[in-house]
Amino acid sequence: MKQAARVISLIINPFIMPLLGIIFVFKIHAIYRIVYPSDFGNILILLACILTLIFPFISIYVLYRSGLVADLSLSNRKDRLLPSAITVAYYVGFYYFIHRIEGIDTPILAGFLGGCVALAVSILITLKWKISLHAHGISSLAGMVIGVTQTTFVSHHWLNIGLLIAIGLVGTSRLILHKHSALQVYAGAMLGFLGPYLFVINDWAL
Repeated sequence: MKQAARVISLIINPFIMPLLGIIFVFKIHAIYRIVYPSDFGNILILLACILTLIFPFISIYVLYRSGLVADLSLSNRKDRLLPSAITVAYYVGFYYFIHRIEGIDTPILAGFLGGCVALAVSILITLKWKISLHAHGISSLAGMVIGVTQTTFVSHHWLNIGLLIAIGLVGTSRLILHKHSALQVYAGAMLGFLGPYLFVINDWAL
């Protein structure tokens, strides 16, 4: 059981969620994948891979090698503060880039801005309490995807259901591994979901 929980935690990692969000928008969404040229989507996917996945991982590795964090999994609550702040900076940089592209639909911008805000709030919470970033990450993706499908009136029911199931799997795996309490998992899931979702359905984008 613990081995399965470790695999789930490794595969459904919070660092890949922004990249999966971009892939959903430009490769899966029934309207956006037609509206936006394939090459355009590929460029943004590559940029998301660099700014929201590769750079944050490299930064955390450098912090680890420098002795500023104890381990790469950031098990200690205080070790999460600096890496999370750096990651938010990369995410904001990615948002700033796509915001300057003419023609990007508001729900897309709102979803990523909501994700940035939710992650920033989680950092403030982490100052005093170890909220679940794994539950936060998968829930942020679910909040964005469900919000975008609702506001664009596109049916992706099976994807939405799959993401909700994934939230449950991730939350359960963190409890099995004794990484978090149930309340920490619930808080991470709620904050992660509501941030992007509320931003999307209310068209909150700078």
